[in-house]
Amino acid sequence: MGNAATLYLRERSLTMTKTFDFHAFVDEVFAPRQCDVFLILVDEPNPETDYNPAWRERHKLASEWSDNLADIANTVGFTLLPMLTFKAVSDSNAELPEKAIQVGETVTLRDELEKATVVIAMTEVSVTGPLMQIARKRGDASEFRVASMPLANRSMESTCLLADHRRMVERGNVLLDYLRGAETAVVEFTTGDICEFDLRFRQAGADNGYLHADKQGEAFINLPSGEVWIVPYEGEIPGEKSRTEGVIPVYGDDGQIARFVVNENRVVKVEGEDQLTIDLREELALDPARRNVGEIAFGYNEAAVVSGLFIEDEKAGFHWGYGRSEFLGGTVGPESFRHPDTVLHRDLPYAKDCPITVSVALRYPSGKVAHIIESGEYLLWD
Repeated sequence: MGNAATLYLRERSLTMTKTFDFHAFVDEVFAPRQCDVFLILVDEPNPETDYNPAWRERHKLASEWSDNLADIANTVGFTLLPMLTFKAVSDSNAELPEKAIQVGETVTLRDELEKATVVIAMTEVSVTGPLMQIARKRGDASEFRVASMPLANRSMESTCLLADHRRMVERGNVLLDYLRGAETAVVEFTTGDICEFDLRFRQAGADNGYLHADKQGEAFINLPSGEVWIVPYEGEIPGEKSRTEGVIPVYGDDGQIARFVVNENRVVKVEGEDQLTIDLREELALDPARRNVGEIAFGYNEAAVVSGLFIEDEKAGFHWGYGRSEFLGGTVGPESFRHPDTVLHRDLPYAKDCPITVSVALRYPSGKVAHIIESGEYLLWD
């Protein structure tokens, strides 16, 4: 990168304030190189989905980001490919379709991804899982890196996208240290329900908002960023059953609460009497692999607010997910499901401003117990 481009980006970073500055944001998160090739992905409704107002607004936002990236490209010297549009996947984290549209022409989606070194996916339906797997196959961050933004919303430019990414790195490292060697996470919900998650045989991963070409580990982040995740042990070792068990409450509209009863890391039944319970039972009945407890995670983005959009809500505190897990370090991938259209990974947040929140303690083989969260508040930092 030339001296002029370096100075330009540095000045942008130094002037970043509480007002969102796209140029400074791109420099802080991606640190573009002259050799980089950027690509923005968006999805469009399929016959089963509704083109809602938020989706339309996201398409406008993606166009604005593309225009702003073009301005930076003119200064730094990287390449920006035309935006790529594909049909929304069947459900959260299902596999990508084969074809996409680019400048009015039908193209092969994965072929276009091969041309890029930096991908930003601003979608209605999350494709985080398949994009993480593509990033792993492509190699390290110097070759290919991905930022997934399901349900990206303009309001995030005033909240979670303003987070201090250096502080996120520090907080992520603290959480990783606590999870290292932990055997069990005991989660008590404000409803009084308790679930114990088996963390044996697993390593935690972090999404700290850093996606430079020199990033070590996963060449991937969510935007907004700020979480440490771990997949509970799923019982794949012969003779060693998973110890994940308990009851997990799930909240819905109008105060509805359903309860997932978990045994050996599987949702064995859903208890309740209202429409939420019926809907969840139907969702799980579509495929047995959806019953897998596929993740617990700790969101720590200080600027995130509970807005009703899971991608921001989950960065504000604790969440868990069910279904697909291999992209996070588990064993349940697309091949574990009956059909590509029933592949699913869904996250449910329990941050301090959610209708239900949590207290979390970690247990270690030595008998030590570390209290991480109390009533939605972290106990690890001021």
